[in-house]
Amino acid sequence: MRLRKMVLTFSLMAALSAPALAQVKFERKIKEGSTKISEVTSHIEQKLTIAGMDIDTDSDTRMTVQTTSGKRDDSGNIRVQEKITGLMITSKVQGTEYVFDSANPDKTSGSALEMLRPVHKLVSGRTTTTVFDKENKIAQVEFDNDPLNGLSDEIRKLVKDEFDVEKIKKNANEELERLPSEPVNKGDAWERTTKRGLGAGQVMTATTRYTYEGEIEKDGKKLDKITSKVLSVDLTVDDPQAQFMIKSSDLKPAESKGELLYDRKLGTTVSGNSSVRIVGDITLVINGMELPSKLDLKMESSSQPKE
Repeated sequence: MRLRKMVLTFSLMAALSAPALAQVKFERKIKEGSTKISEVTSHIEQKLTIAGMDIDTDSDTRMTVQTTSGKRDDSGNIRVQEKITGLMITSKVQGTEYVFDSANPDKTSGSALEMLRPVHKLVSGRTTTTVFDKENKIAQVEFDNDPLNGLSDEIRKLVKDEFDVEKIKKNANEELERLPSEPVNKGDAWERTTKRGLGAGQVMTATTRYTYEGEIEKDGKKLDKITSKVLSVDLTVDDPQAQFMIKSSDLKPAESKGELLYDRKLGTTVSGNSSVRIVGDITLVINGMELPSKLDLKMESSSQPKE
């Protein structure tokens, strides 16, 4: 009995004297007077089967973004400008190809997607200013010009959500809040639910689980690695004037993975990538007719610093 008590005592002392797990806090920072260049890419593959007919879409986007921060004013606000300095889009729909290259923006093709060229011309030269408050939350989003100016009514309806400053601000703050404000330990996980506009009134709601994997070293820098996995998705149409509606959907993420690398010294995410494949059944309503459909959608994205 005495030996058992001694063992228990030593075990308790060892537990009490063991070093506590190092906690990490992701404190957001904005370096005044700094400039950085990032390359943002995305790839989308979609097969939509409507009443037995397949509609295949494949799209690649490559964008170079220059981000410049100013100085904080007396109220603590700071203005950060994002300028798109290069944009390349290649889309294929039902065998026809559309290409937009900001280096040669007026070169056209016979694709039905040519209707989007005026939009891409506006986007490729756009400067967006984001105003962060003293707590580094987004207070305001501004464009250097009206991105919808000169577009036809048909195109305006199609892309208006993508240029709605209030929706952009809401989505951007959701992006910032992916990381928790409270300290975390290696292995800790948390969930976030976000809504994203996909154009034409479509809104995808996704719940994602993030896990802190610990500190790694990359290119001589110590970075925090966070992985992610989409747990559930839902697709709706919130525009009553949309060309189609979604009566119901039963979608699930068949594959999902993602990674964020965070630099605590800089107080920002320096790179990230994600991939998700979504499959399932949806019921579309077009011209009052209910059409049973199937969706197979793969979305990949990446944001990397560019030297």
